[in-house]
Amino acid sequence: MLIDAAAKLEPEALRCPFPAYAELRDTGVTFVKAANAYLVTRAEDIEAVLRDHGTFSSLNAIGAPPIPPDSEMAKRVPFLLLSDEPDHSERRKLVQRAFTPSRLARFEPRIRELCTELVEAMRGRTEVEFMEEFAVPLPIAVITTVLGVPGEETASFRRLSEELAATVGNHAADPADIVRIAEEFAALLAPSLEAAAAAEQEDTILHTIAAAERTAGLPRHDSTRFVMELLIAGNVTTTDHIGNSMVLLARDPELADRLRADPSRLSYFIEESLRLESPIQGLFRITTRDTEVGGVPIPAGSRVQVMYGSGNRDAALVERPDELDLARRAPSAHLAFGKGVHSCLGNILARLESKVALETLLGSISRFELAVGADAIDYLPSFVNRGPQALPLRLTW
Repeated sequence: MLIDAAAKLEPEALRCPFPAYAELRDTGVTFVKAANAYLVTRAEDIEAVLRDHGTFSSLNAIGAPPIPPDSEMAKRVPFLLLSDEPDHSERRKLVQRAFTPSRLARFEPRIRELCTELVEAMRGRTEVEFMEEFAVPLPIAVITTVLGVPGEETASFRRLSEELAATVGNHAADPADIVRIAEEFAALLAPSLEAAAAAEQEDTILHTIAAAERTAGLPRHDSTRFVMELLIAGNVTTTDHIGNSMVLLARDPELADRLRADPSRLSYFIEESLRLESPIQGLFRITTRDTEVGGVPIPAGSRVQVMYGSGNRDAALVERPDELDLARRAPSAHLAFGKGVHSCLGNILARLESKVALETLLGSISRFELAVGADAIDYLPSFVNRGPQALPLRLTW
């Protein structure tokens, strides 16, 4: 099957896994040995799995080696993504007020400043490696700002985020490495958490978390785990989305011109790019009992991967699913941020950041084109994350 090559992380298959997804949607739920998981690829089946959190546990959602939930090791790993009900919703309520549109809108001027600084650093150059110059540094700078951690720690947080992200979907990863990374995170975060706990105002996410420690008894190790999760989710996935968006625009300069001529279509482009090139192609669940999905039996204790990237191209979800349509009705009706109780908490920030980034790029640069052939762009060696490893662009100012 075509999917075997993608599951084995073969570069050509990762560059365009979508024919493999289409094959699987025709076949139905399939166990793929190379992924060590049952792959759920149809939108209807994906949504059914995401709704049934009693049968499909999130305790190993990232697909790394399982860590016993009651162990000391579990106190050092991300805690929203890897938790089930009712714990998940109770924890999420403690911090979700920090992610409302009104709270996050306060950061838009700073996000715009960061975007402008990065564009100005490229100004006048006719060829750049876009990921390193823009798509990588912007999200880590934004998330550290929104969190309220010192800017001088940005490089360290970036390194640790990338190291931990590399364990996602990697069942061969060493749990000891995950713990080492988490302990480094904890050491870096400790001074910022202490400062937030002593502050009276609630300007950043760290202040919200510190308030949850005071009023709801949130343990410090849970605070650390939550901040670690936000640093990863708010960094790596946004980098991938900005990179994926720029590939679409650089391959089709006329599309970029349409967005410059009619900025009201930018929000449609963002949703379509999320749908077509989901930065998270799929996450995992573990079955708690014998069950079936789409009529296919799945034994208890099985690993199931819900393939958002496939469901987003399912004709049962949207018409003409492989086309980018700037006039699509209900453009946000996709699976890029998941569904149900585990839907992405930071989706508002991700959309805001992408909007400001693309507004700045489209408004500052007259034309961007690929500096290499599309078949020379290598994607992340991951069956979970999707984004270009490098993106050489030619720029016209």
